[in-house]
Amino acid sequence: MKKITLVLLACALTACGGLNKNTVSYQMAKYDADQYYVVAGDGPTKEAAADKATANMHQELLQHTPLAGQYVVTDLMANAEVEKVWRDKQAPTKHYFALSVLPREKANAVLVPLLNQADAQLAGLASQFATPADPLADLKVAYQMQPLVERRVALNEAYQFLQANRASYMPDTFAPYKNIFKEKMAAVLVGVQTSGVESNVLVTYVVDALNKMGLGVVDETDPDQVLSVQITTEVDNYSSKKVDGLVWCSSGATVSLVDTQREVVFSRFNVHERAGTSRLSDSLRRSMQAVGEQAAAQIVTRLENYLKTK
Repeated sequence: MKKITLVLLACALTACGGLNKNTVSYQMAKYDADQYYVVAGDGPTKEAAADKATANMHQELLQHTPLAGQYVVTDLMANAEVEKVWRDKQAPTKHYFALSVLPREKANAVLVPLLNQADAQLAGLASQFATPADPLADLKVAYQMQPLVERRVALNEAYQFLQANRASYMPDTFAPYKNIFKEKMAAVLVGVQTSGVESNVLVTYVVDALNKMGLGVVDETDPDQVLSVQITTEVDNYSSKKVDGLVWCSSGATVSLVDTQREVVFSRFNVHERAGTSRLSDSLRRSMQAVGEQAAAQIVTRLENYLKTK
């Protein structure tokens, strides 16, 4: 009889353990996950536990929606409340748990107007694209759209995180704008012309820089080119001198950036660099490579300024 009583008691304790009202999981399960975003916290006092739950929710939002911005997270947190605080009765000393609760409907009330606003602004800018298309004018509009697209992506990231099913907000509405900047950038065709000693060394650096910008690079004879990069190199007549056992070579390039549609040179600059090795050919190659790197960097900066303001 004693054995039977012990077995029944053990079973009763096991059953109670599965439904222990003292556990965080049990208390969180009381909230419908489709309607509420719930985060727990704990501490030695009720106030500490409540503060920790709020801080944990704030940290989770920042961690999972880093691009949305602090002010958006702040607005979301303004709609969260600590609705449950209880003592851990199994702890040897006083210890408390708390739940911070954010209704998903209230979160949407913060995010949806911002998403709609971004979509409306994007649609307004898209209506400014030229008909028929004008690569430079259209790209200027696309530059204005780019930060809005990035903001829309960030807001949608927050929206998705706070949806029980992780759904995006009106993806079909946003789809036409997601890659618009890349498309308009690629439509601006740039021809590259080089002349002078070892000028071919610069081509790789310049073409790589233009490709990284997203611009289309075409042969210098292409009639559809919108812009032209024209480079002339010089090498001081291969003059060099022995300095500490090194053969030095000074290389330079004159770069002109041309709007071929308007037939206007909108930027011109010079780059010079020297290098010293034990061989003249190596010194020439290295100095010209350095010229190529510097020229490419300046081309990117000056083209971006022109494309944004033209």
